[in-house]
Amino acid sequence: MEMDEQVELNLRERTLIDLFSAFEGAYGPSFECKYYPCHFSGQDCTFCYCPFYPCLNYDMGGEIKLTSEGKFVWSCQDCWLIHDKKFAEDVILALSRFPRQRLVEEDWFFFNSILQELIYGEVVVKPEEGNYNLMEAVLAEKECEECEDRDTEILAVRLDNFSIGSVRRITNLEEAENEVLIPLKEKNRYYGFMDGAYVVCRGSLRLI
Repeated sequence: MEMDEQVELNLRERTLIDLFSAFEGAYGPSFECKYYPCHFSGQDCTFCYCPFYPCLNYDMGGEIKLTSEGKFVWSCQDCWLIHDKKFAEDVILALSRFPRQRLVEEDWFFFNSILQELIYGEVVVKPEEGNYNLMEAVLAEKECEECEDRDTEILAVRLDNFSIGSVRRITNLEEAENEVLIPLKEKNRYYGFMDGAYVVCRGSLRLI
């Protein structure tokens, strides 16, 4: 096993340990942590490792970034929702419904469906022909208008287990190959497809 694969495996293992500790009541601020507060003062530290990472959902406050090593990651720097006490409690309630072994064995799509239920009240997106079009959820309640530029690009993200394997810019849905499709984000604008049309959308984050 290569070093990067081992690091990613260890990250997922720590995420599950974090989750199972929360089931046992180990939650709240972590004043002893040298990084506290890593997001905001008074934050809830039930989840140091987010069980939904990488969520690929701009509505959580994150976005894709390229590291100095040339690797794509989902940056959670501006995501505070998992550190909100009420939301953390909702996550515990939602995931504690399932046997622990199932949570160990389930894939990214399972956890993303749970996240959609928590944010939108329902599972908005389901896999179709191997692709997973998250644009339907992210752009749903934003102010969108059809874009005249026929070269509008979106992002096609290939996942390897719970890590980002690759990110491509594509110009139509037919180019996708078993990838997660998300809008291309530039500042407060989102470029994507809605109802078969190229759109540019504006709107605030859908943080609950």
